[in-house]
Amino acid sequence: MRRVIFNQLKRLERLVLFGSVSVALLCASKGYAAVSPSPTKRPKFFVDLSQFRSTLNLSLAVKDQTVKLPEQQIETRLSKYEDDPRIEPLQVTVDPHEDKIMELATRLAKPNNKLAVANYLKNNFANGEDIPGTNLKLVTIRKDAYEMLNQESFESLFNKVHHEVSVSTTTMRANANERELFLSQLAPFLANSEVKTLRSKISAGISLSLDKELLPPFARKKVASHTIYRGPNCFHAALAFQNQRLASSGLVNVRRETGYHQDMLNYDELWRILKLSFYEIDPQKTELQYGDMIVFFEIKDADKPGVDFKTLRHASTYLLGGYVFAKGSKSANSPYLVRTLGEEWKTWSKYTQKLGVKVFRRNLKHVTNAVPVDPLDWVY
Repeated sequence: MRRVIFNQLKRLERLVLFGSVSVALLCASKGYAAVSPSPTKRPKFFVDLSQFRSTLNLSLAVKDQTVKLPEQQIETRLSKYEDDPRIEPLQVTVDPHEDKIMELATRLAKPNNKLAVANYLKNNFANGEDIPGTNLKLVTIRKDAYEMLNQESFESLFNKVHHEVSVSTTTMRANANERELFLSQLAPFLANSEVKTLRSKISAGISLSLDKELLPPFARKKVASHTIYRGPNCFHAALAFQNQRLASSGLVNVRRETGYHQDMLNYDELWRILKLSFYEIDPQKTELQYGDMIVFFEIKDADKPGVDFKTLRHASTYLLGGYVFAKGSKSANSPYLVRTLGEEWKTWSKYTQKLGVKVFRRNLKHVTNAVPVDPLDWVY
């Protein structure tokens, strides 16, 4: 466990927001390079993450946890995916070249099954699921094939890092203004009784667990866990953090796709609710606070600044100290995690040619504007 005090140096705060703290401090990354393009190439709506600041200056302790695919969920996916199309089968990414297939089989198979696994991957490649923009495919692993694999090696393909964060209450105990600011930001997301318990623990100088005490019900239940379904995605996770009923409402989650769990929001649906119930803040001028939604966009044309639902790529929720709550994708292989904002940026930079980011804050003073009589009118 490493302790990082964010209120000591602004430079350190910037590093944490980038997810580039040295191994000696967090070991959350291996030194990410600066992610901002040069000022001469930056579109007007591009946000430089190094300028992000949080209203809360907290002393945090962080421990990394490896989140694995649970054995029970693997068994369920193997045995039931054919009966329920919402359940995602076990799949591996396969390159059609024989040397790559053999390399993958060698990595995954039990010692005496390398050739058999290679043949399985080769024979099932044609029926695999295309990965757009590549010659790769997702090949489904049936139960008979799974029995030929080394379970630990297979699971390692999907291991993810989750940051367990605890908050020191020493400073808040002595500083009433900081304590009240902290509690006021959490209050919209927690029950009154929970806020009361936090206040008591702060008065007693007891450290607070982000996972167990500071997340709202949906995030607290889901963090560091997987689902067996295809469908629950980053957009739903970000909105359900705000209000689970809102995310599942038929007025928001209008379109239900066949073969997917209902907890999947499309980019147009999220964009609509952002326009109705949130307002944009400029993180270069306004400090971030707990619950802000971080939305990543693809910059299509640097000469024509602007974004819309078609450019939306990912969403996560800001917590504190440079950490966010997010689900990586709609895949069942993607768990709900606490990550750094810099790790989020690094991940989505791989999938987006030019990445931009905006921040939205929920409007808690006004209810959502009335939607059209037929919500399908605004599903693009």
